[in-house]
Amino acid sequence: MKKYQIAILTVSFILCFGAVSAANDLRNGFMDYKWGDNISHYQELTELYTKKDVIYYSNPAESYTIDDIFIDDVIFGFYKDSLFAVYISINALETYDRIKLHMKLKYGLPDTKTSTKDHLTTYKWKYQGVTIKLKTDEIEGKMKLAFYYTLLSRDLKKDNLDEIDESSFRFFPIDKTKTPKMVPFLEF
Repeated sequence: MKKYQIAILTVSFILCFGAVSAANDLRNGFMDYKWGDNISHYQELTELYTKKDVIYYSNPAESYTIDDIFIDDVIFGFYKDSLFAVYISINALETYDRIKLHMKLKYGLPDTKTSTKDHLTTYKWKYQGVTIKLKTDEIEGKMKLAFYYTLLSRDLKKDNLDEIDESSFRFFPIDKTKTPKMVPFLEF
């Protein structure tokens, strides 16, 4: 009987610790990128676009995965040289549906906003100082997942600088002679 109690306690501890670790990851940053960190900590990032005090970057040496699906367009937003957002372009409906389901299971039912004028649908979750938005533009056929660090992004909202203009980005091609580092950022 005691062995079963110890086993149950051990499994419970591991599950709780794993959940806390996962929660801490998003609260503190996104993967190896920490919210509020200065751009000087990330020499591997390449500048894409500047809009006033906001500079957007990507890492051409990394390719990301959601399970077995590759995601190439991951953009890091820095406000006054501090990390405030991560934007992920989604190119397939299957990926979008999988992400939406994962987010609902992990963070609950989202707030939903639909604009019939612009044909935009936005699902929004708030979690431990981070706002997560999953957006669909039905006319353009674009889909995007974005993570915003609330402490910095609320200042940007005042100036309407938090929205990203992806049409102005030129992604740098990955060097064909090098194998990019594969980084999983969502696993189901």
